[in-house]
Amino acid sequence: MAGQLDEAAKQILGTLLADFSDRGLTAQDLKNGYEGPNINALATAVCNVADFTSVDFEVAFGDLEKSKLIKTGPMKMFDNDHNSSVVIIGSYSLREYVYLTEAGYKESRKVPNRPQRVQRIVNNLTITGGHFSNTQLGQGEVVSQAQNITSSSDSEIVTKLISILEEQGQVVNSDQRSDIEAAVAAANDGDGKEAKSLLAKVCGPVWESVQPVMWPIVGELVKRSLGL
Repeated sequence: MAGQLDEAAKQILGTLLADFSDRGLTAQDLKNGYEGPNINALATAVCNVADFTSVDFEVAFGDLEKSKLIKTGPMKMFDNDHNSSVVIIGSYSLREYVYLTEAGYKESRKVPNRPQRVQRIVNNLTITGGHFSNTQLGQGEVVSQAQNITSSSDSEIVTKLISILEEQGQVVNSDQRSDIEAAVAAANDGDGKEAKSLLAKVCGPVWESVQPVMWPIVGELVKRSLGL
């Protein structure tokens, strides 16, 4: 299958690569395995970004597993019946999450296998009207619902904001990161005007396109600090 991926498989690998990169994981994580995105959340992201059905996803997912480009976890040891003379030594996957293997990472980096766009999976966000343990924010996508980020730390929120900005092709330097951290701090103090001003400064020309995605996250901090 390597080198001849179908579009759904490319989308799966591309989404996992974006998650891997956003989290700053390393070659050692690829070698040892890591806790990747929830499989259902990945399916939602892949099927939302293009005209893929759940069957398309499942077939492509299975092919990628067979090719050892992805693996699932966590692993659990087989429970043996103490009264049985047959003992099974080994483990099986509970299939709660999925992650890239070294081979999958290499394959996802090949230019022919890169999808035009992916939806990043941003963990621990709650959308008003329904909870999603892994909520996808697409490139330039307008998110009108308020996002409850009370379960996230400031550093996690900063990381989410940076990943949204980098999705637009923007490279975030140390000074800009400091401004984003200052924006989050201002929001925690209830100063929405200062927070928005700092974000607009960091984003520059892409502010208009990312504001509908970034501001609801920071706006929730402002509302929380004001007791709203």
